[in-house]
Order: sequence, then C-alpha cells, then structure tokens
Amino acid sequence: MYSLKTTEQVLADLRSRTNGLTTKEVAERLQEYGYNELPTKKKSLLLVFLAQFNNVLVYILFAALALSLLSPLLEGDGSAHSFIDASIILLIIILNAVFGFFQEWKAESAIAMLQSLTAPEARVRRDGLEQIIPARELTVGDIVIVEAGDRISADGRIIQSSHCEINESSLTGESLPQTKITTALSAKKPLADQENMVFAGTLLTGGSAEYIVTAIGTSTEIGKISVLVARTKPPETPLQIRLRTLSYRIGVIVLCVTAVITAIGIWQQKDILEILLIAVSLAVSAVPEGLPAVVTICFALGVKRMVEVNALVRRLDALETLGSVTVICSDKTGTITENAMTVIDSWLYKDFAVGDIALAAASCNRAQLPSLGDPTEIGLLTYAKKVGIERLPIEDELVPFNSIDKYMQTRHGTIVFAKGAVEKIMSLCPDIDTVTVMERNTAFAEQGLRVLAFAQSYENKPLQFIGLLAMQDPPRKSVTEAISTAKTAGIRSIMITGDNAVTAQAIAHKVGISGAVIEGVQLDASTTAELREIVREVSIYARVSPENKLQILHALQDQGEVVAMSGDGVNDAPALKGAHVGIAMGKVGTQVAREAASVVLADDHFATIVKAIAEGRRIYDNIKKFILFLLRTNFSALMFIAVTVAMNLPLPYLPLHILWINLVTDGLPALALSIEKADGDIMKRKPRPMREGLLHKQFISLIGYALLGFAVSFAAYLWMYTQHYDITFIRTFCLTLAICFELLFVHSVRSRQPLLQIGLFSNIWLIVACCIPFVLHLIVLYTPLSSLFSLTPLDVKYWVVLLPLAASGLIISEAQKYFAKAITRLR
Repeated sequence: MYSLKTTEQVLADLRSRTNGLTTKEVAERLQEYGYNELPTKKKSLLLVFLAQFNNVLVYILFAALALSLLSPLLEGDGSAHSFIDASIILLIIILNAVFGFFQEWKAESAIAMLQSLTAPEARVRRDGLEQIIPARELTVGDIVIVEAGDRISADGRIIQSSHCEINESSLTGESLPQTKITTALSAKKPLADQENMVFAGTLLTGGSAEYIVTAIGTSTEIGKISVLVARTKPPETPLQIRLRTLSYRIGVIVLCVTAVITAIGIWQQKDILEILLIAVSLAVSAVPEGLPAVVTICFALGVKRMVEVNALVRRLDALETLGSVTVICSDKTGTITENAMTVIDSWLYKDFAVGDIALAAASCNRAQLPSLGDPTEIGLLTYAKKVGIERLPIEDELVPFNSIDKYMQTRHGTIVFAKGAVEKIMSLCPDIDTVTVMERNTAFAEQGLRVLAFAQSYENKPLQFIGLLAMQDPPRKSVTEAISTAKTAGIRSIMITGDNAVTAQAIAHKVGISGAVIEGVQLDASTTAELREIVREVSIYARVSPENKLQILHALQDQGEVVAMSGDGVNDAPALKGAHVGIAMGKVGTQVAREAASVVLADDHFATIVKAIAEGRRIYDNIKKFILFLLRTNFSALMFIAVTVAMNLPLPYLPLHILWINLVTDGLPALALSIEKADGDIMKRKPRPMREGLLHKQFISLIGYALLGFAVSFAAYLWMYTQHYDITFIRTFCLTLAICFELLFVHSVRSRQPLLQIGLFSNIWLIVACCIPFVLHLIVLYTPLSSLFSLTPLDVKYWVVLLPLAASGLIISEAQKYFAKAITRLR
C-alpha cells in the first residue's frame, strides 16, 4: 500500500527520483509493463456480418434457396423461373444481412468517435526535463505534473501538492472534491479516503500537484473495474427472446405443414420436381422474410429519433428493451442532480446583510468562473454574482484550506475573511451565540445541505461571525416530472449513490423517490434472502461500492425486474453492462462507463431516460403491428397453398409470385407502420411482462384475418377454376387480389381506433408506401415483365370485381372496431 509509505520510500520502491526516469528506463519499463491503456475488444467486421445470418427465418430461406437451385437440376434442361426464385431469395437474405451489419457498424463507429474525444495527454518530467507525452506512454515510476483542469492519467502517489483538490466522483461516487496531501497515512483506508493517492480518470479541480505513477492500464482502479466489466455478460433482451421464440414457432409450422403436404403429394403420386416446387412454395409463403430487415430499420429510425432528444443508442435492441423496463436505477450526481454545488439558502447573524456574506463567499475563494476550480467555490462565486457582488483580490492566503483544519482565511487589504466548517469558524469568533448558530446549522444539515460558515475582520480586530450559506447539488430540471411519469407508467425509480445517507435521502425525497435510505455496509452484511427483501422495499442507497451496485442489480433481476441502470463513473460500469439497459452519461461519463453501456445520454439527463422508455414502447407497439400484419399475409398464403395441394388442385401461386407478394406488401407498408405515432396512453400502461409473447392476446385476431384473406382468395380461385379459366389468368387474378387486399387492409392495422377517427392521411408515408407497390405491380402486369413472372394483363372488367373483394378485409376490420366500441359503451 503506497498510501502508507513516505515519499522517499515510494520513490525507492519504484526505483525513481524527483527529476524523473531516464529515456532508457522508460523504454525498459514500457517493455515490462506495457502501455497505459485499457484493452479494447474490437469486433471483427466479417464476424459481425456473418452473425446477421444466425436466424431461424434465414435458415428456412436458405433451405428454400437450396430447393430452388435443386429443382432445375432435377428438371434436366434447367428452369429460368427456378433460378429467378433462387436469385430473389438470395437477394433478400443478403439485403437483410447488409441492413443489420450497417446499423451495428454505424452505432459502434459513433461511440468510437465519442471515445476519441477523451484521448488524454500527460505532462511528465523525464531526464530532468518537463515534456508532454501521450498518456498511453506513461509507465510506473514516471513523475507527472498536473494543474487545475487536468485529468489524472494513471494511479499514483502524491509527492508534491499545492492546495490540490481532486473530483473523484467518477470513481468513488463522492460529489465533493478530495483535498490531497503528501504525508503517509497512518492506517489503511478505503479508496474514497486515500488522501495522498490519485486515480486515473479523476479530475484536478484546484491547485497543482506532482505524483509518481504507481499503476497503469489494467492495474489501475479503473483497469480493475474494466476487467470486472469484461466478465459481466449482458442479459438477453425481451425482444431477442420473443423474436427467437416466434422464429422457432414459424420454423416448426413450416416443417410440419411441409411434411404433411409432401406426404400428401407422394400419396397423390406427384413427381419429385412438383413436390420440391410445393415445398419451396410452402417455405417461402410461411416465412416473413422481410421481418429482420424491417425490425432493423425500425430500430434505426428509433435511434435517429433518440439522437434528436440527446440519446445515442449503441445497441439497436436497447430501445425496445427500454420499453419493457420496470425499474430505473440511477446515480445521483450528474444524472438526477446538476453535479454543480448551488447556494440553496442563507442565514445571517445579527446585523449582517446578504451583501456581506456574498462578499466573503466571493473573496475567500480561489475558483474562477465559469468552471475552473472546486465546485463548491464555483457555486459561491455564482451566488455572489447573482446578488451583484464583485470579489476582492486576494493579497495573502493566510490559511490555505485543508481537510484537517477545515477552513481557509484570506487577506484583502484591511479586511480578512474566513470560511469553512461551522464549528471551526465559530471557534475563531469570540462572543458568539453558539446555541442559535448550531440550531440553524442542524436544521440545514437535516435537509441534506452542505453548510459553510463565514466570518470577517477589519483592521486586525477579532473575527466577527457573518452567517451561514447552505449548499446543495440541486436536482436537474424536469427530473421530478420524469420520475412521476415513470411511476404512472408502472416504473420504479431507485437512487444509488456514493454520497452520504442524509444528502441522498434529501435529494431523493425532493424529486419524488420516497422511503428510507440504506448504506452499502448494510448490504454487505445482508444475506441473499435479506437482500431480496431490501430491494423490494428500499429505493434509496448511499455509500455504495461497485459490488453493492451489482448486488442490487442481481437481486432485482432475480425477481423478474427489467432493469435500466444509469451512471457516469467507472464504478458504475459493471452494473451498466450487467443491466438489461445500461445508460451512461456522455458529457461527464467515463470512457469505461460508455463502453459498458448500451445507451449514452448526450445531456446526462434523467428525463431523457423516460423519453427513451416512451420511445421504446412506441417502437414495440409498431413492431407488433407490422409483425402481425406480415404473419397474416404469410399465413393466408400458406393456407391457400396447403388447401389447394390437399385438394389436388394446381398451385395458386408459384414461388416467385409469393416472393413478389411479400416484397411489395411486406416491405414498404410494414416500414411505414414502424413510424406510426404513439398512442396517447402509452405512458399510462404498465410495463410488459418479460416473457410476454409477441402474439399475446392477438393469436385469434391473427388467425381470423388470415382465414379471411384465404377465404376471399380461395373463393375467387375455386370459382375461376370450375369455370375453366386458364391457370395463368387464375394466378394473375389471385396474385393481384392478394396484393390489393393487403395494401388496403394495412390501413386498419395502424391503430385500435377506427381509421376515420385517427385520420386516413395522418400517416402520409403509409399512403405512399401502398401506392408505390401497387404501381410496381401494374408495371409487372402491363409490360413484357408479365411473361417473365408467368402472368397475363387483366382487363378493366376484372378490376371491377377484384377491388370490392380486396376491400372486404378493411371494411370488416373497421366494422369490428365500431362494434367493439359500442359494446364497451354498453358496459
């Protein structure tokens, strides 16, 4: 423990000296210890691309592709249609993979750019000369020189200090700066109380110092936590679980139906080529091949919307997972609060005025506005500026502030000011009513406020007590409203901080998080069963360690909670990665925290988390809408093919026709559904259960409308077949009917409310998304492309019959909505 050793002992142990290492020693130590950097795990672009194919639906499409390629080989002379089918299937598979790869690469590139902004440099003394080097080239034994505003690049032992104060909140969670000393500690102390040590990633807010590097890279406190982060595996998201389950179910349906129909084909003594054609048709008809691409694009659009409200989403599925969140665990400093000390209240002793205490606060002060120096002193300067007081220049700093004396004293011509702990300043002032002052001090302290006392002296007279200023890191604007909104949405907010219990409870109660507070040492002493009971009741945690955060997180997850964990410090990183959604701060957050998180907030605002949750719920609603829409389309085609094959009738669609239906009806309309506006009650609903299926309470509706689409198409097919229409014409009519049916029916899928009530043109992109496929189909019908697709142009008289049939789904669906509303009113 270097904190327990003298400066001379530390220099000797590390084989260094105050004028620094030599160039030769640096080279040797870089060889021995490596570079001062945390290992970054870069994903292979090839592996990222190949991972896009790891999907049950894609497996089925590959099977269909293989069958399409096998078909012409069995035919002998080759089949152009089979090769066209295979080409389109392959194109769809590749496009899906490209969409997924591009979005994942784009998200990683954005966060890499954000991280590059934090690449530090260090000022060192080597060979007796000061020089600026990349921080990654620091090594053990280097002498580093830092001044106010510098970030600490490696762990080290202070060897020289001049009023040095360091903000270690990113590491310890403690919002107040730590005053640093050079003397050895008398006993082993926790990280937050090691006054003669500095730690990588922390910020020097006042004074200057020199330190000798004691640890670099993964050996630093940041590095140790990064190793813990690397070992923590994020849980599966709800959507991953649901889509995987849905994919397997679709796969089972395809295999079962294909097996049954193939058996029927063999029983009907069909040749092997026809059976293969049927198998390909069934596989293609059942698989919503546009689903992966549409889900990815939907997420990408959600990411774009979140950037507009100051949130960068690193993992696309994190947005949907936010929509399932039941608990938000938030750090206090910088997320719920401003991370800036502010004067909240004042109390003046006897005849002193506001101007007197403001002058003392501004003058007995080393900070510089707007942001250079100790946050407390910056807050005092801001207070003085608001009341119109200018500071007096310091002629002599009689007593520099330190953690032992707990006060400072400055001279400004004939006037002397003192500021510091209440008890200390009172002891310096004769003839003071200590009872009255302590009563006021206690009242402020009980509110979780930090209290400073001020005194003044003119012309060498005794100090006179001026009064008290009560300060606090205030809650951010809109936090209280955001916590209230979350509560209405069935989401519990929990505050986890490294600050003391009194401050934590005061801030929590102010923003609407009620209840008792518990400290980390109490969590350490609790059993697993006791911890589960604690997290069920307690929503305010103080003086917590990184291990405590993981304890809280795991206890919540064990009870089935979907947890979002926000934080900005290195100490937050393990919990950020282990949470269902880790949310890091982009402005003051550390690199380690941002790497561990799935969402980075550009404004560091708790309210943005709640906005993200609302966006996640909207995205999930819209994903559910277009999944149901896609499945209705595909199941309708599956039923149509299965029934005609079972009845030993000609196939109503060729595989190419089914792919065409899916391309023109699944893609653009489904994408337009993904940008549908949120329902007005979206943040008044309870979070979805973690294991709730995508088709929860929708299966009957899915089957019902799939049967409706099948019935309309099959009735038309059967009538034309019995009237001995040409099979090419029958397929053309059925294909056109299916496309028009879906392009009209999709408008009813938009909302549970009637279409006329929400407005036909309230989603203009859906209108466009339906017109484009319809025009494309007309081009196929009425150009030479029709022969390539084995179709024939339709006369106008057939459209007169076709369009009313196509509109039947929309009409019945809208009528059902009005009927449901009428039943609700009667109840």
